[in-house]
Amino acid sequence: MASAKILIVDDEPEVLDVCKRILEGQGYEIKTAHDGYQAIYLVQTEQFDLLLTDIKMPGITGLDIARTIKNSDPSAICVTMTGFSTMDMVIEALKLDIDEFVMKPFTPDELSSAVRKALEKQQLRRENFRLHSLVPLFELNKTLLATVQVDELLQRLSEIAQKETQADFVGLYIFEGTQIISHSHMIEQECNPTQQMGCEQLAQHLLKNGQQLVLSRRRSDEQNLALLKQLEVQSVLATPLRSKDANLGALILARKASDFPPSDNDFLSVLCGQASIALENARLFTKIQEAYKKLQKLDHMKSEFINIAAHELRTPLTILMGYATILDDSLTADLKEYMSPIMRNAMRLRSLIDDMLNLQYLESGVPMLAKQELVLRDVVEEIIKDIRLVAQGKNLTITLNIPADFPPMIADRQKLDLIFVNLFNNAVEFTPTGGKITFTADFNETQATMSVSDTGIGVAKEQLELIFDRFYQVESSLTREHGGIGLGLAIVRGMVEVCGGEIHVKSEEGKGSAFIFTLPLDNRNVGRRQLRI
Repeated sequence: MASAKILIVDDEPEVLDVCKRILEGQGYEIKTAHDGYQAIYLVQTEQFDLLLTDIKMPGITGLDIARTIKNSDPSAICVTMTGFSTMDMVIEALKLDIDEFVMKPFTPDELSSAVRKALEKQQLRRENFRLHSLVPLFELNKTLLATVQVDELLQRLSEIAQKETQADFVGLYIFEGTQIISHSHMIEQECNPTQQMGCEQLAQHLLKNGQQLVLSRRRSDEQNLALLKQLEVQSVLATPLRSKDANLGALILARKASDFPPSDNDFLSVLCGQASIALENARLFTKIQEAYKKLQKLDHMKSEFINIAAHELRTPLTILMGYATILDDSLTADLKEYMSPIMRNAMRLRSLIDDMLNLQYLESGVPMLAKQELVLRDVVEEIIKDIRLVAQGKNLTITLNIPADFPPMIADRQKLDLIFVNLFNNAVEFTPTGGKITFTADFNETQATMSVSDTGIGVAKEQLELIFDRFYQVESSLTREHGGIGLGLAIVRGMVEVCGGEIHVKSEEGKGSAFIFTLPLDNRNVGRRQLRI
Protein backbone atom coordinates (compact mmCIF):
# COMPACT_ATOMS: atom_id res chain seq x y z
CA MET A 1 0.00 0.00 0.00
CA ALA A 2 2.78 2.43 -0.97
CA SER A 3 0.14 4.89 -2.23
CA ALA A 4 -1.50 5.20 1.21
CA LYS A 5 -2.16 8.67 2.59
CA ILE A 6 -0.59 9.22 6.03
CA LEU A 7 -1.03 12.00 8.61
CA ILE A 8 2.04 12.53 10.82
CA VAL A 9 1.61 14.43 14.10
CA ASP A 10 4.51 15.55 16.32
CA ASP A 11 5.27 18.74 18.22
CA GLU A 12 8.98 18.45 17.40
CA PRO A 13 9.65 19.88 13.90
CA GLU A 14 12.84 17.84 13.41
CA VAL A 15 11.08 14.54 14.13
CA LEU A 16 8.17 15.56 11.93
CA ASP A 17 10.53 16.36 9.06
CA VAL A 18 12.51 13.11 9.41
CA CYS A 19 9.33 10.99 9.43
CA LYS A 20 8.01 12.82 6.39
CA ARG A 21 11.23 12.29 4.42
CA ILE A 22 11.44 8.58 5.32
CA LEU A 23 7.85 7.79 4.38
CA GLU A 24 7.76 9.96 1.27
CA GLY A 25 10.80 8.01 0.15
CA GLN A 26 8.68 4.86 0.45
CA GLY A 27 6.05 6.36 -1.91
CA TYR A 28 3.46 7.37 0.68
CA GLU A 29 1.43 10.60 0.43
CA ILE A 30 2.20 12.63 3.56
CA LYS A 31 0.42 15.40 5.47
CA THR A 32 1.84 16.82 8.72
CA ALA A 33 0.43 18.50 11.83
CA HIS A 34 2.37 20.21 14.66
CA ASP A 35 -0.23 19.62 17.37
CA GLY A 36 -3.40 17.77 18.22
CA TYR A 37 -5.75 20.61 17.29
CA GLN A 38 -4.37 20.86 13.76
CA ALA A 39 -4.45 17.04 13.44
CA ILE A 40 -8.13 16.79 14.46
CA TYR A 41 -9.04 19.54 12.00
CA LEU A 42 -7.28 17.66 9.19
CA VAL A 43 -8.91 14.29 9.92
CA GLN A 44 -12.32 16.00 9.98
CA THR A 45 -11.79 17.48 6.52
CA GLU A 46 -9.71 14.81 4.75
CA GLN A 47 -9.52 11.05 4.50
CA PHE A 48 -6.33 9.36 5.70
CA ASP A 49 -5.31 5.72 5.54
CA LEU A 50 -3.05 5.90 8.60
CA LEU A 51 -2.31 8.16 11.57
CA LEU A 52 1.32 8.31 12.81
CA THR A 53 1.38 10.34 16.01
CA ASP A 54 3.61 11.11 18.94
CA ILE A 55 1.92 10.27 22.23
CA LYS A 56 3.33 12.94 24.51
CA MET A 57 2.35 16.37 23.19
CA PRO A 58 1.15 19.52 24.98
CA GLY A 59 -2.59 20.11 24.93
CA ILE A 60 -4.10 17.18 23.07
CA THR A 61 -2.06 13.98 23.31
CA GLY A 62 -1.55 11.43 20.58
CA LEU A 63 -3.95 9.04 22.33
CA ASP A 64 -6.62 11.77 22.39
CA ILE A 65 -6.18 12.24 18.64
CA ALA A 66 -6.44 8.47 18.11
CA ARG A 67 -9.54 8.30 20.30
CA THR A 68 -11.25 11.10 18.32
CA ILE A 69 -10.47 9.41 15.02
CA LYS A 70 -11.57 5.98 16.24
CA ASN A 71 -14.89 7.40 17.45
CA SER A 72 -15.76 8.56 13.95
CA ASP A 73 -14.02 5.73 12.07
CA PRO A 74 -13.43 2.54 14.12
CA SER A 75 -11.42 1.02 11.26
CA ALA A 76 -8.83 3.85 11.23
CA ILE A 77 -5.18 2.69 11.45
CA CYS A 78 -3.07 4.27 14.19
CA VAL A 79 0.68 4.02 14.87
CA THR A 80 2.12 5.80 17.91
CA MET A 81 5.63 7.11 18.59
CA THR A 82 6.97 7.61 22.10
CA GLY A 83 10.28 8.05 23.88
CA PHE A 84 9.00 6.61 27.13
CA SER A 85 5.86 4.79 28.18
CA THR A 86 4.08 3.64 31.30
CA MET A 87 1.91 0.59 31.89
CA ASP A 88 -1.17 2.82 32.06
CA MET A 89 -0.30 4.35 28.69
CA VAL A 90 0.16 0.91 27.13
CA ILE A 91 -3.18 -0.28 28.52
CA GLU A 92 -4.92 2.85 27.19
CA ALA A 93 -3.31 2.34 23.78
CA LEU A 94 -4.47 -1.27 23.68
CA LYS A 95 -8.00 -0.18 24.56
CA LEU A 96 -7.89 2.18 21.59
CA ASP A 97 -6.75 -0.70 19.37
CA ILE A 98 -3.50 1.03 18.40
CA ASP A 99 -1.99 -1.01 15.58
CA GLU A 100 1.77 -0.50 16.11
CA PHE A 101 4.25 1.22 18.49
CA VAL A 102 7.52 2.88 17.48
CA MET A 103 10.04 3.62 20.26
CA LYS A 104 12.16 6.74 19.94
CA PRO A 105 14.85 6.89 18.81
CA PHE A 106 14.10 4.71 15.76
CA THR A 107 15.82 3.93 12.48
CA PRO A 108 14.21 4.56 9.08
CA ASP A 109 13.76 0.81 8.65
CA GLU A 110 11.99 0.52 12.02
CA LEU A 111 9.58 3.33 11.15
CA SER A 112 8.91 1.96 7.66
CA SER A 113 8.41 -1.52 9.09
CA ALA A 114 5.89 -0.34 11.70
CA VAL A 115 3.86 1.59 9.10
CA ARG A 116 3.96 -1.31 6.64
CA LYS A 117 2.87 -3.81 9.31
CA ALA A 118 -0.02 -1.58 10.39
CA LEU A 119 -1.25 -1.21 6.82
CA GLU A 120 -0.88 -4.95 6.22
CA LYS A 121 -2.89 -5.67 9.38
CA GLN A 122 -5.66 -3.44 8.11
CA GLN A 123 -5.58 -5.16 4.72
CA LEU A 124 -5.81 -8.55 6.45
CA ARG A 125 -8.72 -7.32 8.57
CA ARG A 126 -10.55 -6.23 5.43
CA GLU A 127 -9.91 -9.51 3.68
CA ASN A 128 -11.01 -11.38 6.80
CA PHE A 129 -14.19 -9.33 6.90
CA ARG A 130 -14.87 -10.12 3.26
CA LEU A 131 -14.42 -13.82 3.93
CA HIS A 132 -16.70 -13.72 6.97
CA SER A 133 -19.24 -11.74 4.95
CA LEU A 134 -19.51 -14.49 2.35
CA VAL A 135 -21.56 -16.74 4.63
CA PRO A 136 -24.18 -14.18 5.66
CA LEU A 137 -24.26 -12.83 2.10
CA PHE A 138 -24.95 -16.35 0.85
CA GLU A 139 -27.80 -16.72 3.34
CA LEU A 140 -29.12 -13.24 2.53
CA ASN A 141 -28.93 -14.04 -1.16
CA LYS A 142 -31.09 -17.14 -0.67
CA THR A 143 -33.61 -15.04 1.27
CA LEU A 144 -33.74 -12.32 -1.37
CA LEU A 145 -34.00 -14.65 -4.35
CA ALA A 146 -36.75 -16.65 -2.62
CA THR A 147 -38.86 -13.49 -2.25
CA VAL A 148 -41.16 -12.92 -5.22
CA GLN A 149 -43.27 -10.06 -3.85
CA VAL A 150 -41.69 -6.69 -4.69
CA ASP A 151 -42.82 -4.90 -1.51
CA GLU A 152 -41.62 -7.74 0.72
CA LEU A 153 -38.29 -7.85 -1.11
CA LEU A 154 -37.67 -4.12 -0.65
CA GLN A 155 -38.60 -4.33 3.02
CA ARG A 156 -36.15 -7.20 3.53
CA LEU A 157 -33.40 -5.31 1.69
CA SER A 158 -33.85 -2.24 3.93
CA GLU A 159 -33.83 -4.35 7.09
CA ILE A 160 -30.72 -6.29 6.05
CA ALA A 161 -28.80 -3.16 5.05
CA GLN A 162 -29.63 -1.34 8.28
CA LYS A 163 -28.77 -4.31 10.48
CA GLU A 164 -25.47 -5.23 8.81
CA THR A 165 -24.11 -1.66 8.56
CA GLN A 166 -25.64 -0.29 11.78
CA ALA A 167 -26.97 2.68 9.83
CA ASP A 168 -29.12 5.27 11.59
CA PHE A 169 -31.09 5.94 8.41
CA VAL A 170 -32.11 3.91 5.35
CA GLY A 171 -33.71 5.39 2.26
CA LEU A 172 -34.77 3.13 -0.60
CA TYR A 173 -35.78 4.62 -3.96
CA ILE A 174 -37.16 2.68 -6.91
CA PHE A 175 -36.73 3.90 -10.49
CA GLU A 176 -38.65 3.29 -13.67
CA GLY A 177 -36.94 4.69 -16.72
CA THR A 178 -35.76 8.17 -15.77
CA GLN A 179 -38.29 8.68 -12.98
CA ILE A 180 -38.38 7.89 -9.27
CA ILE A 181 -41.64 5.99 -8.82
CA SER A 182 -41.53 5.14 -5.11
CA HIS A 183 -39.49 5.53 -1.96
CA SER A 184 -39.46 4.41 1.66
CA HIS A 185 -37.48 5.36 4.75
CA MET A 186 -36.38 3.52 7.89
CA ILE A 187 -35.13 5.84 10.65
CA GLU A 188 -35.49 6.35 14.37
CA GLN A 189 -37.66 9.44 13.86
CA GLU A 190 -39.76 10.75 11.02
CA CYS A 191 -37.81 12.29 8.14
CA ASN A 192 -38.39 16.04 7.82
CA PRO A 193 -39.05 17.66 4.41
CA THR A 194 -35.50 19.05 4.19
CA GLN A 195 -33.99 15.59 4.74
CA GLN A 196 -36.40 14.09 2.22
CA MET A 197 -35.25 16.62 -0.40
CA GLY A 198 -31.61 15.76 0.36
CA CYS A 199 -32.25 12.03 -0.04
CA GLU A 200 -34.08 12.58 -3.30
CA GLN A 201 -31.13 14.62 -4.56
CA LEU A 202 -28.83 11.67 -3.81
CA ALA A 203 -31.24 9.28 -5.53
CA GLN A 204 -31.31 11.50 -8.62
CA HIS A 205 -27.51 11.47 -8.65
CA LEU A 206 -27.44 7.65 -8.62
CA LEU A 207 -30.17 7.52 -11.25
CA LYS A 208 -27.95 9.52 -13.61
CA ASN A 209 -24.53 8.07 -12.74
CA GLY A 210 -25.22 4.54 -11.47
CA GLN A 211 -22.09 4.57 -9.29
CA GLN A 212 -21.72 4.06 -5.54
CA LEU A 213 -21.33 7.37 -3.68
CA VAL A 214 -19.47 7.73 -0.33
CA LEU A 215 -19.82 11.05 1.54
CA SER A 216 -18.25 12.09 4.82
CA ARG A 217 -17.89 15.41 6.58
CA ARG A 218 -14.18 14.61 6.88
CA ARG A 219 -13.50 14.44 3.15
CA SER A 220 -16.29 16.11 1.17
CA ASP A 221 -16.33 19.27 -0.93
CA GLU A 222 -18.49 22.26 -0.04
CA GLN A 223 -21.49 21.06 -2.05
CA ASN A 224 -21.52 17.62 -0.43
CA LEU A 225 -20.86 19.12 3.01
CA ALA A 226 -23.96 21.24 2.57
CA LEU A 227 -25.91 18.10 1.63
CA LEU A 228 -24.67 16.24 4.74
CA LYS A 229 -25.69 19.20 6.92
CA GLN A 230 -29.09 19.19 5.24
CA LEU A 231 -29.44 15.48 6.08
CA GLU A 232 -28.10 16.12 9.60
CA VAL A 233 -25.68 13.19 9.36
CA GLN A 234 -21.93 12.53 9.54
CA SER A 235 -21.67 10.18 6.55
CA VAL A 236 -23.69 8.72 3.68
CA LEU A 237 -23.23 5.54 1.67
CA ALA A 238 -25.44 5.51 -1.46
CA THR A 239 -25.42 2.34 -3.59
CA PRO A 240 -27.29 1.80 -6.88
CA LEU A 241 -29.58 -1.14 -7.59
CA ARG A 242 -28.50 -1.81 -11.14
CA SER A 243 -29.42 -4.44 -13.69
CA LYS A 244 -27.51 -5.17 -16.87
CA ASP A 245 -29.30 -2.46 -18.84
CA ALA A 246 -30.80 0.00 -16.38
CA ASN A 247 -30.76 1.60 -12.94
CA LEU A 248 -33.52 0.00 -10.86
CA GLY A 249 -33.15 2.01 -7.68
CA ALA A 250 -30.92 3.48 -4.97
CA LEU A 251 -30.18 2.36 -1.42
CA ILE A 252 -29.12 5.30 0.76
CA LEU A 253 -27.63 4.70 4.22
CA ALA A 254 -26.53 7.34 6.72
CA ARG A 255 -24.80 7.53 10.08
CA LYS A 256 -25.30 10.46 12.42
CA ALA A 257 -22.01 10.40 14.32
CA SER A 258 -19.48 8.22 12.46
CA ASP A 259 -18.21 7.13 9.06
CA PHE A 260 -18.96 3.85 7.36
CA PRO A 261 -15.90 1.55 7.26
CA PRO A 262 -14.62 0.65 3.76
CA SER A 263 -15.81 -2.93 4.29
CA ASP A 264 -19.42 -1.66 4.26
CA ASN A 265 -18.85 -0.30 0.75
CA ASP A 266 -17.94 -3.77 -0.51
CA PHE A 267 -20.72 -5.46 1.43
CA LEU A 268 -23.41 -3.16 0.03
CA SER A 269 -22.08 -3.46 -3.51
CA VAL A 270 -22.54 -7.23 -3.34
CA LEU A 271 -25.84 -7.00 -1.46
CA CYS A 272 -27.33 -4.50 -3.91
CA GLY A 273 -26.09 -6.57 -6.84
CA GLN A 274 -27.97 -9.61 -5.52
CA ALA A 275 -30.99 -7.50 -4.61
CA SER A 276 -31.09 -6.13 -8.18
CA ILE A 277 -31.35 -9.65 -9.57
CA ALA A 278 -34.03 -10.51 -7.02
CA LEU A 279 -35.93 -7.29 -7.82
CA GLU A 280 -35.93 -8.08 -11.53
CA ASN A 281 -37.13 -11.61 -10.78
CA ALA A 282 -39.87 -10.29 -8.49
CA ARG A 283 -41.00 -7.76 -11.08
CA LEU A 284 -41.04 -10.45 -13.75
CA PHE A 285 -43.01 -12.74 -11.46
CA THR A 286 -45.52 -9.95 -10.80
CA LYS A 287 -45.88 -9.25 -14.53
CA ILE A 288 -46.38 -12.94 -15.23
CA GLN A 289 -49.05 -13.13 -12.52
CA GLU A 290 -50.84 -10.08 -13.93
CA ALA A 291 -50.62 -11.46 -17.46
CA TYR A 292 -51.93 -14.82 -16.25
CA LYS A 293 -54.90 -13.15 -14.56
CA LYS A 294 -55.67 -11.24 -17.76
CA LEU A 295 -55.41 -14.46 -19.76
CA GLN A 296 -57.73 -16.21 -17.32
CA LYS A 297 -60.25 -13.41 -17.69
CA LEU A 298 -59.97 -13.42 -21.49
CA ASP A 299 -60.19 -17.22 -21.53
CA HIS A 300 -63.34 -17.10 -19.42
CA MET A 301 -64.88 -14.45 -21.70
CA LYS A 302 -63.96 -16.53 -24.73
CA SER A 303 -65.48 -19.64 -23.21
CA GLU A 304 -68.67 -17.78 -22.35
CA PHE A 305 -68.87 -16.42 -25.87
CA ILE A 306 -68.35 -19.88 -27.41
CA ASN A 307 -70.95 -21.38 -25.10
CA ILE A 308 -73.59 -18.76 -25.84
CA ALA A 309 -72.87 -18.69 -29.58
CA ALA A 310 -72.99 -22.50 -29.88
CA HIS A 311 -76.32 -22.78 -28.07
CA GLU A 312 -77.85 -19.88 -29.98
CA LEU A 313 -76.74 -21.35 -33.32
CA ARG A 314 -78.00 -24.85 -32.58
CA THR A 315 -81.69 -23.90 -32.39
CA PRO A 316 -82.04 -22.20 -35.81
CA LEU A 317 -79.81 -24.87 -37.39
CA THR A 318 -82.08 -27.62 -36.07
CA ILE A 319 -85.10 -25.89 -37.62
CA LEU A 320 -83.31 -25.42 -40.95
CA MET A 321 -82.20 -29.05 -41.09
CA GLY A 322 -85.68 -30.27 -40.16
CA TYR A 323 -87.41 -28.36 -42.94
CA ALA A 324 -84.61 -29.23 -45.39
CA THR A 325 -85.17 -32.94 -44.67
CA ILE A 326 -88.93 -32.56 -45.26
CA LEU A 327 -88.29 -30.74 -48.54
CA ASP A 328 -85.76 -33.35 -49.62
CA ASP A 329 -88.37 -36.09 -49.36
CA SER A 330 -90.74 -34.23 -51.68
CA LEU A 331 -88.32 -32.91 -54.26
CA THR A 332 -87.84 -34.24 -57.73
CA ALA A 333 -84.54 -35.83 -58.71
CA ASP A 334 -83.42 -32.65 -60.48
CA LEU A 335 -84.00 -30.49 -57.38
CA LYS A 336 -82.44 -33.00 -55.01
CA GLU A 337 -79.11 -32.16 -56.66
CA TYR A 338 -79.39 -28.64 -55.23
CA MET A 339 -80.58 -29.84 -51.83
CA SER A 340 -77.55 -32.12 -51.35
CA PRO A 341 -74.96 -29.30 -50.77
CA ILE A 342 -77.42 -27.60 -48.44
CA MET A 343 -77.64 -30.70 -46.26
CA ARG A 344 -73.89 -31.34 -46.49
CA ASN A 345 -73.00 -27.84 -45.30
CA ALA A 346 -75.69 -27.98 -42.60
CA MET A 347 -74.04 -31.15 -41.33
CA ARG A 348 -70.70 -29.39 -41.45
CA LEU A 349 -72.08 -26.46 -39.44
CA ARG A 350 -73.59 -28.86 -36.90
CA SER A 351 -70.18 -30.52 -36.52
CA LEU A 352 -68.59 -27.13 -35.79
CA ILE A 353 -71.22 -26.32 -33.19
CA ASP A 354 -70.74 -29.74 -31.60
CA ASP A 355 -67.02 -29.03 -31.34
CA MET A 356 -67.72 -25.73 -29.60
CA LEU A 357 -70.10 -27.32 -27.12
CA ASN A 358 -67.78 -30.27 -26.53
CA LEU A 359 -64.98 -27.86 -25.65
CA GLN A 360 -67.18 -26.30 -23.00
CA TYR A 361 -68.00 -29.78 -21.77
CA LEU A 362 -64.31 -30.56 -21.43
CA GLU A 363 -63.62 -27.32 -19.54
CA SER A 364 -66.49 -27.78 -17.12
CA GLY A 365 -64.51 -30.22 -14.95
CA VAL A 366 -63.73 -33.94 -14.68
CA PRO A 367 -67.06 -35.78 -14.65
CA MET A 368 -67.39 -39.30 -13.38
CA LEU A 369 -67.09 -42.00 -16.01
CA ALA A 370 -70.29 -43.79 -16.95
CA LYS A 371 -69.90 -47.57 -16.78
CA GLN A 372 -72.11 -49.25 -19.34
CA GLU A 373 -71.70 -52.33 -21.48
CA LEU A 374 -71.54 -51.70 -25.22
CA VAL A 375 -70.59 -53.39 -28.46
CA LEU A 376 -67.80 -51.56 -30.29
CA ARG A 377 -69.04 -52.33 -33.80
CA ASP A 378 -72.50 -50.94 -33.02
CA VAL A 379 -71.01 -47.70 -31.70
CA VAL A 380 -68.74 -47.20 -34.72
CA GLU A 381 -71.48 -48.01 -37.25
CA GLU A 382 -73.80 -45.41 -35.72
CA ILE A 383 -71.07 -42.77 -36.01
CA ILE A 384 -70.51 -43.69 -39.67
CA LYS A 385 -74.22 -43.21 -40.35
CA ASP A 386 -73.94 -39.63 -39.08
CA ILE A 387 -71.17 -38.78 -41.55
CA ARG A 388 -72.64 -40.79 -44.43
CA LEU A 389 -73.81 -37.80 -46.48
CA VAL A 390 -70.46 -36.02 -46.40
CA ALA A 391 -68.53 -39.24 -47.07
CA GLN A 392 -70.75 -40.09 -50.04
CA GLY A 393 -70.35 -36.57 -51.40
CA LYS A 394 -66.56 -37.12 -51.55
CA ASN A 395 -66.90 -40.75 -52.70
CA LEU A 396 -64.92 -42.00 -49.69
CA THR A 397 -64.62 -45.66 -48.81
CA ILE A 398 -64.94 -46.46 -45.10
CA THR A 399 -63.77 -49.88 -43.92
CA LEU A 400 -64.18 -51.48 -40.48
CA ASN A 401 -61.66 -54.07 -39.31
CA ILE A 402 -63.09 -55.30 -36.01
CA PRO A 403 -62.44 -58.94 -35.02
CA ALA A 404 -65.55 -61.09 -34.71
CA ASP A 405 -64.49 -62.11 -31.20
CA PHE A 406 -63.95 -58.54 -30.00
CA PRO A 407 -65.44 -58.59 -26.48
CA PRO A 408 -68.08 -56.18 -25.14
CA MET A 409 -66.60 -53.12 -23.45
CA ILE A 410 -67.48 -51.40 -20.19
CA ALA A 411 -67.11 -47.75 -21.18
CA ASP A 412 -68.65 -44.29 -21.15
CA ARG A 413 -70.71 -44.19 -24.35
CA GLN A 414 -70.95 -40.40 -24.51
CA LYS A 415 -67.18 -39.93 -24.29
CA LEU A 416 -66.55 -42.77 -26.72
CA ASP A 417 -68.89 -41.06 -29.20
CA LEU A 418 -66.90 -37.83 -28.85
CA ILE A 419 -63.68 -39.69 -29.67
CA PHE A 420 -65.07 -41.46 -32.74
CA VAL A 421 -67.08 -38.51 -34.09
CA ASN A 422 -64.09 -36.18 -34.05
CA LEU A 423 -61.62 -38.72 -35.45
CA PHE A 424 -63.93 -39.70 -38.31
CA ASN A 425 -64.86 -36.09 -39.04
CA ASN A 426 -61.15 -35.22 -39.13
CA ALA A 427 -60.45 -38.10 -41.52
CA VAL A 428 -63.35 -37.15 -43.83
CA GLU A 429 -62.31 -33.48 -43.78
CA PHE A 430 -58.70 -34.06 -44.83
CA THR A 431 -59.11 -37.01 -47.20
CA PRO A 432 -59.43 -36.08 -50.89
CA THR A 433 -62.25 -37.34 -53.09
CA GLY A 434 -62.02 -41.06 -53.74
CA GLY A 435 -59.86 -41.71 -50.69
CA LYS A 436 -60.12 -44.36 -48.00
CA ILE A 437 -60.78 -44.32 -44.26
CA THR A 438 -60.13 -47.41 -42.17
CA PHE A 439 -61.13 -48.19 -38.60
CA THR A 440 -59.12 -50.99 -36.99
CA ALA A 441 -59.52 -52.56 -33.57
CA ASP A 442 -57.57 -55.18 -31.63
CA PHE A 443 -57.45 -56.25 -28.00
CA ASN A 444 -55.57 -58.10 -25.29
CA GLU A 445 -56.63 -59.16 -21.80
CA THR A 446 -57.13 -55.65 -20.43
CA GLN A 447 -57.24 -53.08 -23.20
CA ALA A 448 -58.39 -52.30 -26.69
CA THR A 449 -56.14 -50.75 -29.31
CA MET A 450 -57.96 -48.83 -32.03
CA SER A 451 -56.99 -46.61 -34.92
CA VAL A 452 -58.62 -44.35 -37.50
CA SER A 453 -56.43 -44.05 -40.58
CA ASP A 454 -56.91 -42.21 -43.86
CA THR A 455 -55.28 -41.53 -47.20
CA GLY A 456 -55.51 -37.78 -46.68
CA ILE A 457 -53.08 -34.87 -46.90
CA GLY A 458 -51.02 -36.01 -43.89
CA VAL A 459 -49.15 -33.89 -41.37
CA ALA A 460 -45.62 -32.54 -41.55
CA LYS A 461 -43.20 -34.03 -39.02
CA GLU A 462 -42.63 -30.72 -37.20
CA GLN A 463 -46.40 -30.32 -36.65
CA LEU A 464 -47.14 -33.74 -35.17
CA GLU A 465 -46.64 -32.57 -31.57
CA LEU A 466 -48.97 -29.58 -32.08
CA ILE A 467 -52.06 -31.05 -33.69
CA PHE A 468 -53.64 -32.03 -30.36
CA ASP A 469 -53.47 -28.41 -29.13
CA ARG A 470 -56.83 -26.70 -29.20
CA PHE A 471 -57.43 -24.22 -32.02
CA TYR A 472 -54.29 -25.46 -33.79
CA GLN A 473 -54.76 -25.95 -37.52
CA VAL A 474 -52.33 -27.55 -39.91
CA GLU A 475 -53.23 -25.08 -42.66
CA SER A 476 -52.87 -21.32 -42.52
CA SER A 477 -56.09 -19.69 -41.37
CA LEU A 478 -55.90 -17.40 -44.42
CA THR A 479 -55.19 -19.97 -47.12
CA ARG A 480 -56.58 -23.29 -45.86
CA GLU A 481 -59.06 -25.19 -47.98
CA HIS A 482 -60.62 -27.27 -45.22
CA GLY A 483 -63.07 -26.24 -42.54
CA GLY A 484 -63.04 -26.61 -38.77
CA ILE A 485 -61.81 -24.43 -35.93
CA GLY A 486 -59.14 -26.73 -34.55
CA LEU A 487 -60.98 -28.23 -31.56
CA GLY A 488 -61.69 -31.78 -32.65
CA LEU A 489 -58.32 -33.38 -31.89
CA ALA A 490 -57.98 -31.48 -28.60
CA ILE A 491 -61.32 -32.99 -27.57
CA VAL A 492 -60.18 -36.45 -28.70
CA ARG A 493 -57.03 -36.32 -26.60
CA GLY A 494 -58.93 -35.03 -23.57
CA MET A 495 -61.55 -37.77 -23.80
CA VAL A 496 -59.04 -40.58 -24.40
CA GLU A 497 -57.02 -39.57 -21.34
CA VAL A 498 -60.09 -39.13 -19.14
CA CYS A 499 -61.23 -42.62 -20.17
CA GLY A 500 -57.88 -44.06 -19.05
CA GLY A 501 -56.14 -44.36 -22.41
CA GLU A 502 -53.39 -42.81 -24.51
CA ILE A 503 -53.28 -41.51 -28.08
CA HIS A 504 -50.61 -40.74 -30.65
CA VAL A 505 -50.45 -40.09 -34.37
CA LYS A 506 -48.40 -41.44 -37.24
CA SER A 507 -48.41 -39.45 -40.41
CA GLU A 508 -46.54 -38.83 -43.63
CA GLU A 509 -47.16 -35.66 -45.55
CA GLY A 510 -49.15 -36.37 -48.72
CA LYS A 511 -49.84 -40.00 -47.82
CA GLY A 512 -52.27 -39.88 -44.89
CA SER A 513 -52.46 -40.20 -41.12
CA ALA A 514 -53.28 -42.82 -38.51
CA PHE A 515 -54.56 -41.89 -35.04
CA ILE A 516 -53.85 -44.80 -32.71
CA PHE A 517 -55.28 -44.92 -29.21
CA THR A 518 -55.82 -47.36 -26.37
CA LEU A 519 -58.75 -47.70 -23.98
CA PRO A 520 -59.39 -50.17 -21.15
CA LEU A 521 -61.85 -52.90 -22.00
CA ASP A 522 -63.37 -52.36 -18.57
CA ASN A 523 -63.31 -48.83 -17.12
CA ARG A 524 -64.63 -49.77 -13.67
CA ASN A 525 -61.13 -49.48 -12.18
CA VAL A 526 -60.22 -46.22 -13.91
CA GLY A 527 -59.84 -43.32 -11.49
CA ARG A 528 -60.69 -39.72 -12.21
CA ARG A 529 -58.06 -37.97 -14.30
CA GLN A 530 -57.10 -34.36 -14.82
CA LEU A 531 -58.24 -33.04 -18.18
CA ARG A 532 -55.56 -31.76 -20.55
CA ILE A 533 -57.08 -29.63 -23.26
